[in-house]
Amino acid sequence: MLLINPADAQQNGIADGDMVCVESPRGKVDIKARVTDEVKPGILSSTFHFPEIMLNVITSSVSDSLAMCPEYKVVTCRIRKAKKAHLRKAGEVTEKV
Repeated sequence: MLLINPADAQQNGIADGDMVCVESPRGKVDIKARVTDEVKPGILSSTFHFPEIMLNVITSSVSDSLAMCPEYKVVTCRIRKAKKAHLRKAGEVTEKV
């Protein structure tokens, strides 16, 4: 589930329950939208704890130089209503090669 602010959802033509394509420089993934004011405009929120969603595919490959811990929690991305939502399952991934 992708939490998206109502203003951002409206600007991108996304309704509650729509499949959304979230794309970063590393890849893209489709995930179901939940329109809510629980997140601020310009911020998207989801969890990477469920492997079937595959959100780690779009996150940064940068790691903390001291802890060697990857940065999974912040990534710039674009969103749009999924073009083939009726053909894909939630969490289906397309990796850039």
